[in-house]
This record gives sequence, C-alpha cells and structure tokens, in this order.
Amino acid sequence: MLALSETQVWLLRHGASTFNAQHRCQGSCDEPELTPKGREEACLSAERLSSEGIEAVISSPLRRASDTAEHLLKAIGGQGRKITSETDARLREIDLYDWEGLSLEEIPRRFPEQYRDWRLRPGEFRMQLANEVQYPVRSLYDRVRLFWNYLLTAYAGKSIMLVSHGGTIRALIASALGLGAMHFHSFQQSNCGVSRLRFRSDSQQAKLDLLNDTAHLGERLPKLKEGRCGVRLLLIRVNDPNRADIRRLAAALEGIAIDNFLVVGSTARDVASQLFAYPFDSGRVSEATADSVVDQVLHYDSGDQLRHVAILGPLAVLRHTLQQQLGISDTAAESLELRPLEITSVHRPGNEAPPVLQTMNMLNAKSNLVSV
Repeated sequence: MLALSETQVWLLRHGASTFNAQHRCQGSCDEPELTPKGREEACLSAERLSSEGIEAVISSPLRRASDTAEHLLKAIGGQGRKITSETDARLREIDLYDWEGLSLEEIPRRFPEQYRDWRLRPGEFRMQLANEVQYPVRSLYDRVRLFWNYLLTAYAGKSIMLVSHGGTIRALIASALGLGAMHFHSFQQSNCGVSRLRFRSDSQQAKLDLLNDTAHLGERLPKLKEGRCGVRLLLIRVNDPNRADIRRLAAALEGIAIDNFLVVGSTARDVASQLFAYPFDSGRVSEATADSVVDQVLHYDSGDQLRHVAILGPLAVLRHTLQQQLGISDTAAESLELRPLEITSVHRPGNEAPPVLQTMNMLNAKSNLVSV
C-alpha cells in the first residue's frame, strides 16, 4: 500500500489493433479492435502488472482500450483482490477527423501542410471542418488537464492504472511534467508499453520513473517508430554497483550493436570496462566537455544506417543530456528519475524529425529477448 502522500499513476497503451496492423490512422474512431497479437500483448501486460498493487483501472471507452483493460481486471481479480473500474471519455484518443481511417502513407500526400505542422509544430496543427477550425493537439491537452484535475482529487493516495492510447498518454505525460503541446511527439508510447508517474501531495510536479517499458513483450528496446535510421542514444546511470547488477545489465545489452561509447567519470569507466570488456582509460569524457563530445558524435554522418551510442555517467550528466536533446526545462529534466544501471533511450531519427524519448528505466535480462 502506498503512503497517503503519494498518488501513483500507471499508464498502459492498448494492444495492437486492426488499424495498427493495416497502418491506418485511428484517432478517436471506434472501428479498430484488438488483433490476436494485441490480445496476447494485453495478456502479457496483465501478467506484468497484476502484482503491482493497482487499486483502480480507468479506461478509454474505445473498445481497443476497454478490451485491453478487461484482461488486466481479470488478472487482478483472479488474485482475489478488490479493484474498482470505470471508463472516462477524456481518455479517448485524439480527434483527427478527416484523417481517421486513412493509410499513414496517404495522409502526407493529401494533406502535406497539415502533416508538416502535425510533425514539427503540433500546437499549431489545425484542421478545417465544415463550419469551424479545430486544433486537435491543443484540444487534447485541454482535455487531459481536466482529467488530471479530476484524477488527483478523486484518487489521491491510490495506485491507479489508466488504459488509453498513444497520443493521449503522450499528452498526459507531457502535461504532468509541465510541458506544452510542442512536446507532443517528445515521448514514445508503444502498444502495451508501460509507463508510470508519481505525484506527491505536497507538489504539483509529477515524477516520471518509467516510460514505455516493453520488456514484458519480449523486446530489448521498444521498436523504432521512425525506422532504423539516425542515432539511438542509450543513457545508463552509474553509481557504485555490485557485480550482479553489472551482469544483469550486460545481459540486457547483449543483442545491441553499440557503435560509440562515451564514459563520464572513473566509476563509469570501471563499469564500462566490465560491461564491454574494453579498456576505457583513454576514452573518458569529463563532465565539462560531455556536451561538446556528444554533439560531435551525433553529427557524424552514418548515412541511412542506425547507430547506437552508449553514454555512461552520473545522473546530473544524463539529465542534462536529456534536457539538451528534448529541449525541456530544468524542472522537467529534474522530474525524470533515472534509476542506476537501467536503460534510457533517445532516438534522433534525423530528416527534421525531432528527438524522442523512447523508453526510460527499461531493463530485462531474459535470454529470449528480441534483438534490435
């Protein structure tokens, strides 16, 4: 049971849907339903979350989300625990009107200016309807702010699961961290990816300590939404770990081909030497020069190939790297709670697409994980 001074909010995106499989835009359309793969993902998520002490489940009323929530409710109920549930229309997906049902390839061809705003200036993205102009991302943010006001009053001090959609969860996370609509695409939320926010009663600022964890689905890292191009930064916080923790992290990294290493500090050097069986005496980077070295590595042209760059160092350095990459405030950066020897990933796809925080604090050392 959580202390009454803290409200813990889990966030789960629905499992893979028919529109996901067909690469079609969903929005708030209720035609998509879970595929067999989506139902399997929902079952795996229910197994992952059933022992987390969740006291209430609130779901979007759209069936791909409410069906996912049912799997979780059955898993928790099967343990004989009492749990409350409800649906809330404020958790439905973003309204995308004329785009809904179209293929993802067709949208930029038919609506090139709208699509460019959607990708690069989501707060300015607008859609002309018959008698009015709508700003879908702004409207979504207004909706989730109202939801936060309700939730943090009605469920104060409890552990709650929200089952919703990719766009809505990204807006929930960004708004909880004090970030506006311009950061709508700054966070990734995969099908059945698990995230968690914590709110203390003495502070309006949330803490994010888990983002888009898909390890329970058999993935080493979440799949890249923008394709296998650009640079993926792997940020690993280092303190004074024991050998068991290092072995666990080494197993999690085993299937990832890392192209560059940046090691900040002597402790990080020692850990990196054990992780990668490589002498890092000459490859150390000081905290003072970390920014410039990261910048040099990121601007190295690797063509169309994806590069993995691992950065091992203390919390302050990694938070600063996240702040620089995502363009977020000091306060938002301090709200990101990176745990020692767990994996945080930022994807920089290039081609004008903004960097995205793919996952935070993901770690699973099982040997049957899918390589990336």
